[in-house]
Amino acid sequence: MRSLIAYNGADSGLGNRMRVVLGAKVLAEHERRKLLYVWPTGKLFGPRLTDLWDFAGGTRISRSVSRALAKLYPYETADLAAAPAAVRARRVRQIRTGGELRLPAGLRSWREEFRDLTPAADIAERVRVFYDEQLRGRSYVGVQIRAHAVSHPQTKEASPVSWFVERMRQIAARQPDTAFFVSCDVPDVVTALRAEIPHVHALGDKGEYNTVAGVKSAIVDLYLLASSGYVLGPHYSSFLHLADYLAGEQIPIETSQHTPPDIVDLDARGWVADPLRPAQRSAWRGGGAFSLAAAAPDPLPRRRGHTTRRP
Repeated sequence: MRSLIAYNGADSGLGNRMRVVLGAKVLAEHERRKLLYVWPTGKLFGPRLTDLWDFAGGTRISRSVSRALAKLYPYETADLAAAPAAVRARRVRQIRTGGELRLPAGLRSWREEFRDLTPAADIAERVRVFYDEQLRGRSYVGVQIRAHAVSHPQTKEASPVSWFVERMRQIAARQPDTAFFVSCDVPDVVTALRAEIPHVHALGDKGEYNTVAGVKSAIVDLYLLASSGYVLGPHYSSFLHLADYLAGEQIPIETSQHTPPDIVDLDARGWVADPLRPAQRSAWRGGGAFSLAAAAPDPLPRRRGHTTRRP
C-alpha cells in the first residue's frame, strides 16, 4: 500500500506537530495512502499524540525508519500543491517542514480536522470538571501568558507579563464582574495575578514544562481559552492560534500590538455549552447551537497568513 510520512523534529512544538500531522492526514486520505508520522518524545517533548487526543488516523514510526527511507524517497517541503506528477506517483511520499502544508485546492483544512478531534479521556474530564465548576455561565476573558525561560524572545519582548497585568486591571476596573481564565507556563505569575486582580481562575498541579503532565495540562488550558468570549494573548504564539482554531476563528483576540477597546464585549460570539466543542456556540447561556457567521459577522478584515484579529 502507498504511504505518506509526516516528519516532526525532536524540538518541534505542539502547534507545528499538529498542523503537519493533520495536514498530511488530509492529503493521505485524498491520495488513498496510509498515514505514517514521526512524533519524537523525550526531554524536549514528553507525550505521544495519542496521550493527548483520540487519534486513530495514522501510525507512529521512528525517526530512523523515516531517515532510512529518505535515501529512496526524499523529503518534500510545505508546498505540496506544486509537487510534480513524478513525485505524486511515488510509492512513499515524505513531508518534513515546520510550516503549514499547502495542499491541493478543494481539500479539507487541517484546522477542521483539529476541531473534530476529541481529547484523551483524562484531559476531557479535566476540561469539563473545571469548566462546570468555575466557568460555566460566566462571561470570562481567556488570558494566555508566555513567561517561561524557553519562550521565544520575540514573544517575551512584545508581550511582557506587565502588559497582561495592566490590561487585566483596566478590564476589571471598567467591568468589575469579569472573570479571567489564565493559562501561564510559570505558576508564580498566576499567584501574583490572583493577589491583585479579582476573579482569576487557573489550573493547579500543571506539571513541568513539556513533560507528559505539563503538555496534558496545556491541552486543558487550550480548550478553556477557546471557550472564552475574548482572549488576551501573546504576540507571535502558535499556541494562541491553536485556541483560535478550536473556537472556529470567531472569538476576538487582543495582543499588545492592538489598540484596546474601552469595553470588552464578552457575549457577542455566544455561549459554549460543551467546552470540548468551543466552536459550537449558542445565542444564550443554556441554548442550542446557532450560526455565528450569520448572527454576528466579524467586521474586521483578515490578513492572509494571520489569525489574530483586532478587537
